Amino acid sequence: MDSFIKVPLSILETRLPNKAALLLGLLISNSQQHGYAYGRNQYYAEKLGCSQRTITKLLKLLEDDYYIKIEDGHSFKRRIKINQERLTNPNYIYQLVDNAVYHNR
Repeated sequence: MDSFIKVPLSILETRLPNKAALLLGLLISNSQQHGYAYGRNQYYAEKLGCSQRTITKLLKLLEDDYYIKIEDGHSFKRRIKINQERLTNPNYIYQLVDNAVYHNR
């Protein structure tokens, strides 16, 4: 039986690199049971056919773009949570910027 991951169409229409979109799809899939994904970079690198360093960079990119939140990032118990609002709301970044401006006044 083949396994598959689900990548939201809205992600494919962004500026994210293809590997980042695939990694996000894998994280979404892995987070279904517990509400967060976990796993070592080696696991994700093997699944996507790339290096652990690439996974580190992609995770940073996804976190910087508010797609994920990494808790306990330097621990073997790290949790990677998916920001569902970012996936479903194309204006999410602009709302964050507006809120920051508003709160800084």
